[in-house]
Amino acid sequence: MTAGLTWREVGVTGLRQFAGWVREEFLPQLVGRQAARVYREMGDNSPVIGGILMAINATMRKVEWRVQPPDDMENNPEAKERVDFIESCMHDMSHTWSEGINENLSMLQYGFAPHELVYKRRLGRRPGADPGRPGRTLPGSKYDDGLVGWRRIPIRGQDTVIKWFFDENGTTKGVTQQPYVGPLTDIPIEKMLLFRPTAMKGNPEGRSIIRNSYVSWYYVKRLEQQEAITYERLGGLPVVRCPPQLLEAAKSGDAESVALVESLKKISRNVRIDEQMGILLPSTVYEGANGPSQVYQYNIEFLAPQGARGAGVSPDVAIQRHSVNMMISVLADFLMMGHEVRGTQGLSTNKVDLFFQAIEGFLNSIGDVYSRFGVPRLFDLNGWDQKLAPKIVPDLAQRIDLDVLSNFVLRLSQAGMPLFPNDELQSYLADAAGLPDVQDPLAMEAAGLTPDLIGHETDLTLNPPDPGARRLPGAKAPPPDIANTPLGKMLLASLARRVIKMQGPRFGIGKRPHGRNTRARRIANYGSL
Repeated sequence: MTAGLTWREVGVTGLRQFAGWVREEFLPQLVGRQAARVYREMGDNSPVIGGILMAINATMRKVEWRVQPPDDMENNPEAKERVDFIESCMHDMSHTWSEGINENLSMLQYGFAPHELVYKRRLGRRPGADPGRPGRTLPGSKYDDGLVGWRRIPIRGQDTVIKWFFDENGTTKGVTQQPYVGPLTDIPIEKMLLFRPTAMKGNPEGRSIIRNSYVSWYYVKRLEQQEAITYERLGGLPVVRCPPQLLEAAKSGDAESVALVESLKKISRNVRIDEQMGILLPSTVYEGANGPSQVYQYNIEFLAPQGARGAGVSPDVAIQRHSVNMMISVLADFLMMGHEVRGTQGLSTNKVDLFFQAIEGFLNSIGDVYSRFGVPRLFDLNGWDQKLAPKIVPDLAQRIDLDVLSNFVLRLSQAGMPLFPNDELQSYLADAAGLPDVQDPLAMEAAGLTPDLIGHETDLTLNPPDPGARRLPGAKAPPPDIANTPLGKMLLASLARRVIKMQGPRFGIGKRPHGRNTRARRIANYGSL
């Protein structure tokens, strides 16, 4: 080992690319822009894959996103200001944050989602004309602090990506885009956010989550086409018979015979179940030794394929098998439950939990891209210390089975474990069940919570007033000190839950494995923040 080898990158990722053209995929139809078209067809035309993507997108879009300060800086005033700034940028773009997340999620279908960072200076709602582009105005903003924020973070369509730029070690440096209108456009990586569900060998095109479904989708598509053709062709193979003299005459070049043979061929090709189904043929029969026979000179019949239906081969069975395989490939086979006679509630719960764990991983990967690349670049433009850069994280709610939770609590109580009264346990169970909070004004007044303490713009100091404090003449007597009574603790915990639900990350709410947070616990125990 020399100093040069110590500080220098020697190897490469091994990505199969030449001059920026990525050829990691071994199926030609799933390479480049052709892959984007195939994945588009899979998502739009297949009800199974479309249902899978719909389930994932609908679940992920319900997740709330919050901004949290760096570790060990929750009480730093400057860090809190930076958190408020990033929150304001998230909701000061020309598109909503939810719309942006929805476009980020296209990475699941296509394998990657390139987005361009577009900035603006926050100069109020009417900033005036753009000096750099005559005839255009500067983008507006809800704020007029002069700081640099996000104008928008639009996607750059996967089907417009031509090739990528790499350095000598295989690190992505940019992308070349070919829009439907206009010249080629090069976008450097410093101006991009690249979202991928997985990144093997540093492949900027990632890997679609429906890639494993391609073979099953391919067969289902063609089986359904063959099934439709079978029903349309009356379930058999049309066979048309004609006298051999007609064929000989047509072969010799007789115009009328040729035209008649072509008409019969057209009948055999086009006979199907539709509004014009029907064939008109003469009823002349051949003469036999004892007179007319029962054999028509012109005849048509349907010859059913031998062994196909007799052997029990049905397209429905194959289509169902491939459909289940497509769901299994993305851990979404629980969608089939209810359409089959087999399945248990416990099994469905395990499958749904596994599905949600996969979704949680995708959401965390999106948050990591914003936190590692989007926020630091915004800090650089504003000249701020990167140590104060906050993180954008998904606020993932736990999926709690109330039946399982209630049975667990019941068994604990039957075993003799003292559970109640327990303020924290009662508060947790109420939150898990979504029970309504105490909001009666008389109850709030009894707990010593005046309207100014309940307002949004206060510090929410929930300590009840001191009964022995000196009062002005004519002032009402303060309510009794019940903060330490079970009723007071219940009311304070209820109000704390209301505050947390309304204010969210403004108060630095942190996720805990059991779904509670220290701030709510302090409110419940001590009656103040």
